[in-house]
Amino acid sequence: MTRIVAASAASVLVFSIVPAYADNHEQEARRYVPVETYTCDYRAGKGPADLDEVIDNWNEWMDDVGGENYFAMTLTPHYYGENTFDVGWLGSWPSGEAMGQGTDTWMSEGSEIGGQFAAVIECNSHTNFATTEFKSPGERPAPDTIVLSFADCTGPEDPDKWPDLMGGLEAWSKYQTETGYHEGTWMMFPAYGGGDFDFDFKMVSSWDNHTRHGQDYQRYADQEDWDKQGELIGALMDCDVARLYDAKVRRRPAQ
Repeated sequence: MTRIVAASAASVLVFSIVPAYADNHEQEARRYVPVETYTCDYRAGKGPADLDEVIDNWNEWMDDVGGENYFAMTLTPHYYGENTFDVGWLGSWPSGEAMGQGTDTWMSEGSEIGGQFAAVIECNSHTNFATTEFKSPGERPAPDTIVLSFADCTGPEDPDKWPDLMGGLEAWSKYQTETGYHEGTWMMFPAYGGGDFDFDFKMVSSWDNHTRHGQDYQRYADQEDWDKQGELIGALMDCDVARLYDAKVRRRPAQ
């Protein structure tokens, strides 16, 4: 199977999985929401304090233009490889319509605040992902800082096996909940931007802090949960070594 490398391919895969998965598991179709990411480097002489100032101005601008549906955080690499970036941006909307409305507002009214960002950071990628949640991080006070991991993954060569993968991920998430894992988990399918991807989707996990991440790290080892994960997912998914980021929440939706 040709790997997912463009918007049309991603859309076909995601929305062909939905009815088959619902039929096989007798439940409602999965919900997908749009997420955007930027990867950026600081310009010469600029740093986090300069970006903080621009983000403060941007939040005021968002309040003025009615940007109440947008969530945003910045990401700083913690565990990473040779090729990384200084700062990342992750934003999301509750729906495609909200994304379109927010984008229209940005395109028509955001040139001045966009120039402030451009004076501090230079971004070399802007990517959009159709994203679905598998495991909620649970009901708790929303933290201002989050630990995030990202891994690039490929799914089955046989398209008919994708519902099996989705069901396996559901079962793995249920097992994690039952055995006390703290993490929340999402699956992100590339829709726009980024050129030719060598992966089908990203698996993303979140923790409230490094202590909870460390507890899950040790739990996975002590319980030898690679066996359980292999039993439920097996050869249906293959992922590279994950990267870990320190994320700071920059804007929360009104609801």
